[in-house]
Amino acid sequence: VCTIILNYNNYSDTIETIESVLSLDYDTNSVLLVENSSDKTVIQKIRTQFPDLAIIENTKNLGYAGGNNIGIQKAIASGAEYIFLLNNDVKLEKDVLKKCISAMERSPVCGACQPIIATFDNKDIVWSAGTQLYFGYPRLYLKETKLQKNGIMPSLFGLVGCAILFRRSALQQTGLFDESLFLLHEETDWCIRAKKMNYSLLIISDAVVYHKISVSIGMFSKIYLYYIGRNWLLVGKKNFSFFYYLYILITEFLIRFPYYLYHVTKKGQTGMIKFYLKGIFDGILGISGEA
Repeated sequence: VCTIILNYNNYSDTIETIESVLSLDYDTNSVLLVENSSDKTVIQKIRTQFPDLAIIENTKNLGYAGGNNIGIQKAIASGAEYIFLLNNDVKLEKDVLKKCISAMERSPVCGACQPIIATFDNKDIVWSAGTQLYFGYPRLYLKETKLQKNGIMPSLFGLVGCAILFRRSALQQTGLFDESLFLLHEETDWCIRAKKMNYSLLIISDAVVYHKISVSIGMFSKIYLYYIGRNWLLVGKKNFSFFYYLYILITEFLIRFPYYLYHVTKKGQTGMIKFYLKGIFDGILGISGEA
């Protein structure tokens, strides 16, 4: 296994994640840190803390897709059979990797799996057990329910990118992340492509990862609002029929626009909705890449 941690200008959370990975109860696991950081002092501090850690320093921020793709290519070249992608704001129970690998070894058609994701601040509450399609959108499944360890279950739709274990052969056959998306919904796009190639996706609810949630970009920040509005439209147009894409558009304006408007208004930042609308219109126009 090669575990890849993607970092962007974050020291304290990244250090905690690295320490958590190094304490996993799994012997044949190498750790690779991919640095999208522009702040070189962050990188230097991490190198000082972990002098033996393998680090790839990108010359610029390549986003979730580009940064992870570079790490995945390195892991494949080094002979990894499994690739474990992690955000830099998670803490893992010690047996997470062992349980996920065991489940995938027993299910050779499984292309990727994820542990159950619980909230960092309230470890008994689920943040995600994968996603399910809900009015044309991949909503977090079992969000805000009480954590229950119910073994292995199939994903209703997709997996979430903060902690995913990939089978190397599935990545090689399906392809890597779509870098034109840059940030958000890259894992959704990959899961759709994998399922089209008859790979299954599993949720390992006995394995738990605790997530601090949107530490890097912030919930309802302008970056989040833009890419969350744009990228689902790009993914939908790319992967679904014309009529389902129209359904996605309609539900975007009737359901998700009011949802985001409510939240930014609640925060006293109604003007922030313009970033979401900019993302929507760029998505309709097919504009991709880093905004």
